[in-house]
Amino acid sequence: MTTHAIQGISEQIWAAKQANDMTAVAGFIADNARFVHMGITFDKTGELEVFNEKIFLFKAVDVAEEYVEDYGSTAIIFKKMILTAVIGGNEVQNPFVLSEVFTKTEAGWKLAAEPYTRIASDFEAYKM
Repeated sequence: MTTHAIQGISEQIWAAKQANDMTAVAGFIADNARFVHMGITFDKTGELEVFNEKIFLFKAVDVAEEYVEDYGSTAIIFKKMILTAVIGGNEVQNPFVLSEVFTKTEAGWKLAAEPYTRIASDFEAYKM
């Protein structure tokens, strides 16, 4: 596994999310994956449903900082970002640290967990 390969998969997932192509996104996600958005936890089916039903729509992602930790069969991308989304018809913008956890499977690298942690301090001063 290379850092570049994992970052490439992440970029494909984000491009598909912004295009609201959940069929493409589903192919990158492990069946037992978990997602945490501002205190709401979803399994793979729930995550895809909120996008398919247009409850969540990602508009823009501004990544200020990113790095990858490689643990062999697991890799984690940490992203300091500003996420602009439409949630329940309202546009919101929040600063997050996103942890994208990937695991090596027989079918290749799959997204296993994606928790968003809202940055509560000054975004510019926050260091990962």
